Amino acid sequence: MKRIFHTWDKWECYPAGFYENKPPRDLTDEQAVTAYSDFLRDIQTFKVALERVLGEWPNSCEHYLSNERMNRIAWLGQAAMCIHTGIPSRFRGGYNRLTDDEKQAADLAALDALNAWLVGEGEEPLTLETAGSKTEMDLY
Repeated sequence: MKRIFHTWDKWECYPAGFYENKPPRDLTDEQAVTAYSDFLRDIQTFKVALERVLGEWPNSCEHYLSNERMNRIAWLGQAAMCIHTGIPSRFRGGYNRLTDDEKQAADLAALDALNAWLVGEGEEPLTLETAGSKTEMDLY
């Protein structure tokens, strides 16, 4: 896939708070991490938020989802959390509180969203194995 670049000022995720260091409202850091895990467990809500990311953040999606060298599944999860709750990606550690089955369900939901975006861009859909980041270690 051809990499699509946008400068940070064009990313919709930036003004939405994706890169903030503090949780929104009066949440503590611990509450934000817990909210992230609770959000990922609610697959239906997670899927709705993923659809919002694809529809409302076109520049961010192009910039991040065209980058095969990063974990696009993780970015989609963090983006969905941010667009739905305003909680920044910094609190993504909530993913590690999920059971293996919950992680699998969340990853598959994000994969469905990634594949919807890829197909819309004229690309072939991926599996969880092929959707992984292609780091230097993976390339050689």
